[in-house]
Amino acid sequence: MQDDDYVEQALQRDPKVADEWLRQNNLMYGGLVGICVVLVQPLITDAAPSPLGLASIVLFAIAIPLLAALIVLNWQELYRHRLATSRTVTVARSLAMGAAIAGMVTTFWDVSWIAGAALLVTAFVAMFVHSAGYVGVEGMLRWGRWSAGPDAEGGAAASAEPGRSAGPAHPTAEEAPFTMCCLLWAQPGLEDDLVAYEDRVLALLPDYGIEVTERIRSDRGPQRPVEVQLYRVPGQALLDAYLADPRRLELAAERDRVVARTELFRVSSP
Repeated sequence: MQDDDYVEQALQRDPKVADEWLRQNNLMYGGLVGICVVLVQPLITDAAPSPLGLASIVLFAIAIPLLAALIVLNWQELYRHRLATSRTVTVARSLAMGAAIAGMVTTFWDVSWIAGAALLVTAFVAMFVHSAGYVGVEGMLRWGRWSAGPDAEGGAAASAEPGRSAGPAHPTAEEAPFTMCCLLWAQPGLEDDLVAYEDRVLALLPDYGIEVTERIRSDRGPQRPVEVQLYRVPGQALLDAYLADPRRLELAAERDRVVARTELFRVSSP
């Protein structure tokens, strides 16, 4: 599972990543429900289940309803193209997946402790493989480490040696300044509250060298954004630092209360 702060920053960089995470979650939840249903069927028909079998039944009884609820929520998230970051959802997700995996382990262990131990070990290995692969792929995409040809290694080595000139400096996509456009829709009747919230968070931007070049309010109805903002950002790292600012994150509940929808994207500089 992704940390909420990281999720928010990732969505600001690439909104399409939300849909991909949702598709992966839906596949995972559906697969776990199917496995739980298959494994629990012979257990509930046993008149006198063993202690491990009874534990499996209880664990599956916890996991199946929670996973079903998460699947229904997942469809709503897909419809809105937005991840739910509620702490309740996070706890339910952890509990559902933990109960499902624990139920599988106890079921296999009831048949053979070797099979149960093997499932437990391989589950941890699978989690490590997924995490390592995810970090590798997203890290390369995030920091632009794809390289081709001999110049890539040579350039990195040259920059690592103190006192050695690396030639003309060309800023990478992460380092180059750019302009962002932000469109904000308010919850019905909370337009003024949205503006007040934006006054508070935009006051943090100068700390990161980010300049608000335009801030326009619209009164064309709920189908149109309440505010249109343009920022001049010195670099992606500074934008990420602003998004992770604890003062801004403390206002997350207020943001969820007043903001109905946000669109953030890069635009060409005038």
